[in-house]
Amino acid sequence: MNPTRMHIKAVERFSCLGSECPDTCCKGWGMQLTAETVAKYTSEAPELLAAVSSGESEFIMRRDPATDYCVKFEGGLCSIHRDYGEDFLGDACHFYPRITRALGGTLLTSAALSCPEAARLMLYAEDGEEAFATSERRAVRTPYSLRNVLPEGLDADAALGIHQTFLAVAGDTQFSASYNLMRVSAIARAIEMQPANAWAEAVPLYRAMAESRIPAAEPQPVDIFNLLHALQGLVAASRNPRPALLARIAAMAQALGAQFAENGAIVLAEDAATYALRVLARIRAQGNRPEMQAVLRHYVQAQLSQALFPFAGFGGTLSERVTVIGVRLATVRLALATLGEAPDEAAVVEAIYTLSRFMDHLADPTLSLQIYRETGWVRESRLRALIGE
Repeated sequence: MNPTRMHIKAVERFSCLGSECPDTCCKGWGMQLTAETVAKYTSEAPELLAAVSSGESEFIMRRDPATDYCVKFEGGLCSIHRDYGEDFLGDACHFYPRITRALGGTLLTSAALSCPEAARLMLYAEDGEEAFATSERRAVRTPYSLRNVLPEGLDADAALGIHQTFLAVAGDTQFSASYNLMRVSAIARAIEMQPANAWAEAVPLYRAMAESRIPAAEPQPVDIFNLLHALQGLVAASRNPRPALLARIAAMAQALGAQFAENGAIVLAEDAATYALRVLARIRAQGNRPEMQAVLRHYVQAQLSQALFPFAGFGGTLSERVTVIGVRLATVRLALATLGEAPDEAAVVEAIYTLSRFMDHLADPTLSLQIYRETGWVRESRLRALIGE
């Protein structure tokens, strides 16, 4: 039986910018290959095996150590795609920035914020719900490795309805992005106490009750500095962070009157509190601009969409997944505060896809969640304060 294929509107509209891309995925990443693609190269194009390496995974595309570009990147384009056709691309290269997951016999394709063009389409859609609305997709190549996240006791239609309810809550234009995320949190933390086969009935009920279940914010003055320190800690634990990411973190640190010691500890200027107050005022000012609130709502929707929330995501439980999205939102807001009160579209997109290339592609949530537990952000009241709600 052929699967039902669905995709969000942003995927339907997406077209790779190719040589015009400001930050190509052909540089700086270990683009993975499956055993099936390597077998195809072996039998049909053995000359391509010279471009295959290993290290970050069993099979990856080899990169030029001098430029960090894939060795098959030529003149702004992929020479494998050009000379052999898209069937010879590995899954990572063929599908990125598309993300496909299975809900039983339904395949749903979303997109990653780490791609500049996909980020632009999702963040600046004229209608946020339209960017994440789903429609049927023609029969296309299916990833060799595809995760089925449909829980036992739910059918695909019910699961898709649950996912779309969370997207609708996150995109509600009556409220701020931060408040919408707390509503998402309230619903998610309520249903995770119940078996998945009860979610279809429970989600509408808890959606109606969500606002009454949000606890009062519990702010801590050091949260803004802890946010920067948490990001730096994750970067320090990674291999070869991208220069664009390091420059973004440096701008965030400078805005807070902070710098990092050689051991990674954060060092604050004597008047760091004054710097922090300026940043917080900038965050509030941006939040009062309707166009920026639209971008932030779309950002939360994109996080839910690319994770197929609540059925997958970064973290083992719904509470952990909401916490991670909340910290990502707070980190993005801090980064945007360094751009001025009314940053233009290009600057906003660049800041968000730069951070997303790191935050949305972490391999394991263990260290992130350890940091978030130590700061208390796993608690709803603390998370609410962190995201400025």
